[in-house]
Order: sequence, then structure tokens, then C-alpha cells
Amino acid sequence: MGVAMRRETYAIMPEVARRYGDVVTLPVPGRNAPPMLLVSHPDHIEHILVKHHQRYVKGESYEELMDGQPLPLAFLEGEEWKRVRRPLNPHFSGHALERVAPKLIAGVTARVDAWAEYVGTAEWIDLEHELGTVVMDGLMRAVFGVTMATDELNSYIRSARDYSRYAANRAMMHDLPAFLPRPFQRRGQAGLAAVHTDLERYIEQRRADGPSAEPDLLDAMLEISAGECPHLQHAKLLSEVSGMIFAGFETTTEATAWTLALLLRHPSALARALEEVDALDGAPLEYASVERLSYLKACFDEGQRIQSAMANVRTAIEDDEIGGYFVPKGTRVLFSPYGIHRDARFWNEPDRFDPTRFLTDKINKSAYLPFNLGPRKCIGFRIANIEGVAALAAILQRYTFELRAGWEPQHRMRIITSMVDGLPVRIRNR
Repeated sequence: MGVAMRRETYAIMPEVARRYGDVVTLPVPGRNAPPMLLVSHPDHIEHILVKHHQRYVKGESYEELMDGQPLPLAFLEGEEWKRVRRPLNPHFSGHALERVAPKLIAGVTARVDAWAEYVGTAEWIDLEHELGTVVMDGLMRAVFGVTMATDELNSYIRSARDYSRYAANRAMMHDLPAFLPRPFQRRGQAGLAAVHTDLERYIEQRRADGPSAEPDLLDAMLEISAGECPHLQHAKLLSEVSGMIFAGFETTTEATAWTLALLLRHPSALARALEEVDALDGAPLEYASVERLSYLKACFDEGQRIQSAMANVRTAIEDDEIGGYFVPKGTRVLFSPYGIHRDARFWNEPDRFDPTRFLTDKINKSAYLPFNLGPRKCIGFRIANIEGVAALAAILQRYTFELRAGWEPQHRMRIITSMVDGLPVRIRNR
């Protein structure tokens, strides 16, 4: 997982689909390995994620991401998933996010302002890393009401990324013998311990202070009773809170980095985005102004389409049929967002960066999968959109960039699709 996996690797599944069709049985080594199926049509993905989602679960390979920790919301199934998600849903509504948006935007703009120290230097700055601090600061303020010092924030991000790299290797090696060492185990487990130490401090402070004046996401998590012994309740709470942070931090960071990188390589799109941002007349960003940035939101959507995950997988828990093909219980069903997002049957000129498609084209919703679909669609998709667009707006209000010569965005697979060599730029004031 630490090795860059370039576009050719991401293109394997789309090429298999192009040669053999929308439903393909894949060879799986091992006498007792479960069958594997690749599906590549939006109708089939809608079947799995929406119409018959109860027949498919995420499976044990996803559980590897937690290294024995209690499963957070994203990996729960059935009644336990409903029990945890139901009280959290109101905190991700548009109305609730409007209340926390000032905290989130304050964190974003404060960290973008801090980039001023790089202005005018000859140093190449990795904006992929810097965007991590922007997104994490916004999330920590919105979820915990906590403002972290710069050193503390950077340490926290390093720990989170150490664990993400280790967890991704565990998931990739799920079918290999348990005696084989998992790369980055020591650093990964130390990173998780460091993250949990910080989270425990914030949780205990909230318990001591009592609920916030306007109940927030952390209050809701504290109220969810696990129905278990206090030790297990605490472990589940830590897993849930860290799961929210990990999921929201990496996904939004990389989506924003990809969008900015693509804008910098497409001057006409960048000019239109700047025109929209400049219409704010330099006013401080607010929830209402971010919501008006329709073209910049389209850029963020298009950035995620180009970025894409290489593959998602679900496991059939009962016999089923997809596209006329029998799917035995236990089958692992793969689909490739990268492939679907580049399928000319569903996208006009799919290899072209064209944000206007999200303003003018009729988009097949089942062919656009940055947050998945159906009841299990990512609970945080609204907050990701708000934070991503706010970060882009704050950046474009303040700076221009020089990309390193010869650099272009190339896919690198971690838990979330990142970029080979980060995003190397020199920063100038506008």
C-alpha cells in the first residue's frame, strides 16, 4: 500500500469489464476461497447498494481496518447499525450543519491564512499535506469544539496517517496467512494509541463540562448507550469518534487536493472559479456564501469523479441474481468507482475535467459514487461538501500557485485515493 499504484493499476477492472462485460466472474486463488464477481453497470450497483442492500454486507476485509477495535458506524450491519445511526442522523442534516458551519469554516480559514508564511519562498510546499491540517482543524472544531495548536495538529495528523497506512495493509492482506507480518504494524498501532489519547482527553473534558449549549455530534455519541459494561462502552465510543475523524479527515482532504490540482492544470476552469469567488467581494466566508458557490461545488464534484476509489467490495449473505447471473451466498462482489466514473456510456467525454457537467448534464446518480448510494451512503457527505468547498474558496481568495514542472496528478492507493508525490507548489499572494 505504500507503493504508488498508478493509473494502469486503477484501469485493470475497467479493462476487464470492457473485454468481458458488465458481470464477470474473477479467478480467485485458493481451494476454499469464496467466488468473486465484478459488476460494472450502474443498475447492478443500485441493486447492491439500494434496492437489495440488505443482501450485501461489507465483510471481514473491512473489519481488518479496525485491528480488533470495536466496529464504528461505517462497518456496522443490521440492527446495530440502525441503533447507532438513528440518533446521529439529525446532526448531519442541513439545519444542524448550518449551526456548526461557523466553527468548521473558522478552522479552515485560520489554517489557510497560516500558509502566508510560505508566500514568496522558493520552497516547494506539499499542499496535500497542508490541506490535511486545514480539514482536520475544521473537523476538530466542529465535532469537539476544540482548537488545536499547530504542533499538536501536525502530530495528530501524522498519527492518523500512520494508522491509516497500517490498516490499509491489513485489509489488503486479509486473505493471506495470519502469521505473515503486516507492514507498519508498530507505527500504526502507536499512531492509533496517540489518537485515542487525545480523543480521551476531549471526551473526558466534555463529560466534566456537560453537554454544549447547542447539543453537537459528540454529545450525541456520548448519549448512545452500548448496553454493555462501562469498559466496552468506552471502547465503542472511542472507536466511533475516531472512525468519524478518520473518515472525514482523509476523504475530504484528498478530494480537495485533487480538485485544486485539477483546477491548477485547467486555466479556464480556474478562471471561472476565481470569478465566482471574487463575487464574494472578499467578505469572510459564511455558510450562506459557501452554499452559493455553485460552480466551485461542481468543481469539487468533478474532482471527486476524476479522483475515484479503485474498488469497493460487498459480500452476499444470501443467494441472489444480478443481471441474469446467479450470485451464490458468500460471493464477494466488486465494483470500481474509477471505472464507472470513466465509462462513456454514462459520462460525456469522461476523461476530460469538465465541472460544468454537474450544472448542465443529466447525471445518472447510480454512476456517481464518491459517497456510495442508498441507506448506507456516507453519513458525512454534506459536511464533506461544505468543508471542501469552503477550503477551496478560502484558498482561491488568497493565493495563486506555481506547480512544479512536469508534475501531474497520478493515482496513489491508500485507504483513500491520494496523489503520487503529493501536490508540490510554490505559493504567491493574489
